[in-house]
Amino acid sequence: MSARSIWRHAVGALACLAIVAVASCSATDPAAESQGAPPAAAPTEPDGDGASGDVQRSALGRANQGALTLVALGGLGREQAAGDEVRDLGTRLATEGQAFLDRLQQAATAQGVALGDFPSAEQQALLADLRARSGQPFDQAWLRTAMQVQQQARDAATAILSSADASAEARDAAESLLALLDGMNAEIRRAATSAGADTPAAVDAGTGGQAATDAPPGVALGLLAAGVVLVCSALWRRRAT
Repeated sequence: MSARSIWRHAVGALACLAIVAVASCSATDPAAESQGAPPAAAPTEPDGDGASGDVQRSALGRANQGALTLVALGGLGREQAAGDEVRDLGTRLATEGQAFLDRLQQAATAQGVALGDFPSAEQQALLADLRARSGQPFDQAWLRTAMQVQQQARDAATAILSSADASAEARDAAESLLALLDGMNAEIRRAATSAGADTPAAVDAGTGGQAATDAPPGVALGLLAAGVVLVCSALWRRRAT
């Protein structure tokens, strides 16, 4: 067998290996899928009377989860804050958030809507991340989370006010929540600016190492395999000449 023929077969074999490697990385792992986070349990609700009733229950459910998160977030700030400003904000958020939660649940009960007792899975993950922190990093993360949760609660309250079937009690509760959020928004943002928590944490890209680390493994391996094939092809052409 000639040298040219040997190099041709080597290049073909490496190309096949590259294809197999990329396919194996992109294949779905059933075990990983089965170990994924369980979906959040939806609030227990009775059967509705049409689409409008479903919209109303959905709005009440979202507002309830938002209020539960605000109360839990406030409790964490009160208990774990390193600075007095975050501790005071946490205390106020827990107290006033609980008052709104009580009013909302009373309004829902009057309309025959059963609400859940826990925040959503995403909200619980945010709270769990906070519990694992301490000191100044906790305060900064708490303030960022407070701004995010506030917006979610605001959207939920607005949805109640937009529901034509919302009761007067539910509307009053939603308006009280918006008033609470409006009153605390400026204070939380001011505290976030002081603590350096008003912008996302910077990511040092360095010389590209971070980008390479964050690349999906299938893409990285595919690029590597393609590089091997190109190098071998160049060597083969050089050998042939």
